[in-house]
Amino acid sequence: MEFPNTHFNSLLIAMILLITLAAPGVHASDDPGKKLDIGKFDLNIRSYYIKRSYGTASPQESLAVGGWLGYQTPWWHNLMVGVTVFTSQGLIFTDQDKGGAGILGPQQNGYTALGDAYLKGKVSKTELTVFRQELDTPFINAHDVRMTPNTFEAYTITSKDLPLFTLLASHITKIKPWTDTSFESMSAAAGCAGTNEPVTMAGVVFEPAKNYKLQLWEYYGYNLMNIIYARGDGEWKYNNDLAFVTSVQIFNQQDVGNALAGSFNTSMVGVQEIIKWKGLGLTFAYTATSNDHDIINPWAGYPGFTSVIVKDNNRAGENTWLAGLSYDFSSLGINGLSAFSNFTDSSTPKTGLRASPSQNELDFTVDYRFQKLLDGLWIRLRTAFITQDKSMGGQDMQDYRVIVNYRIPF
Repeated sequence: MEFPNTHFNSLLIAMILLITLAAPGVHASDDPGKKLDIGKFDLNIRSYYIKRSYGTASPQESLAVGGWLGYQTPWWHNLMVGVTVFTSQGLIFTDQDKGGAGILGPQQNGYTALGDAYLKGKVSKTELTVFRQELDTPFINAHDVRMTPNTFEAYTITSKDLPLFTLLASHITKIKPWTDTSFESMSAAAGCAGTNEPVTMAGVVFEPAKNYKLQLWEYYGYNLMNIIYARGDGEWKYNNDLAFVTSVQIFNQQDVGNALAGSFNTSMVGVQEIIKWKGLGLTFAYTATSNDHDIINPWAGYPGFTSVIVKDNNRAGENTWLAGLSYDFSSLGINGLSAFSNFTDSSTPKTGLRASPSQNELDFTVDYRFQKLLDGLWIRLRTAFITQDKSMGGQDMQDYRVIVNYRIPF
């Protein structure tokens, strides 16, 4: 486990003191008929197998088991403390020459890290969260698609005091990516080694009515880049069985200050339509990235509508179509079983500085979520087939995954 610095030790001591002070107040009341409130534990057990085969490069293959254990104290005088320890440990299929799939550390070594360690305070419907935490925004989020999520050292205010609005502002100093045991600066995580620049972000989410949402976000990476992201979603129900969901997104990225990642100004626009009929879903989407520069996305899962299992389809000049099909088998009486498939087809510039191989990707995912006594147990099977233009230096790839996840809050 990575042992934190003096700043972290000071905060941890403060948290321990708060837990100690809160201990006399964990009783719900003096009423002996009410239960003792000891806070909330969150145990998530996960195993993950991944194999990636390439046309010419060496394959990747790993099998790991781990997950996380978290604890939140009860609220006490509008204060609460939370901590979470994350781990991933290799089993078989941990050949050092086949690493790099993102579920184990360097040389296929396991890792353990204190990912969450925060103090939270609230007044009415406004909350302040300080230090190590998870965030959920378009360009900075947990991206929980491997063994453990991204977490961040941040100072975040979230408010729902204003009717129909959710407001969020955060100053993020560091990130712990999937397999790391320590936190690094946001600019270093963006590829600018030796730098120590943070990101300040703000967002507003407006929900004027049920099934309608508008959101606007800004991310200012000091001496790196500024991102402005907007999205709108609306669902129209024709009847109880048939519904249409329309979504539009647009964003811009451009360098700021000392331009640590170079000079650029790029943007993306996307549209998406989902048709829901009983348990069936049809998805059609299109995204287009400007020719100036690839999208820079170092801190999260990519929010583009055509981002799929392996490829984000966010290269300079890339135009991508997506067609998807999903089905929830509960309509047939098989509760917990669902499946979906996506196909993307991308075209890119064939000449010039931003030339890259065109590609397509075909994905299949099957999910089964157990019911009743095994509620919280989830098995996911995934596979992806990527084909790229060989004349432009591309290579084909196959991706296979088996994930077993068992989350037990108590």
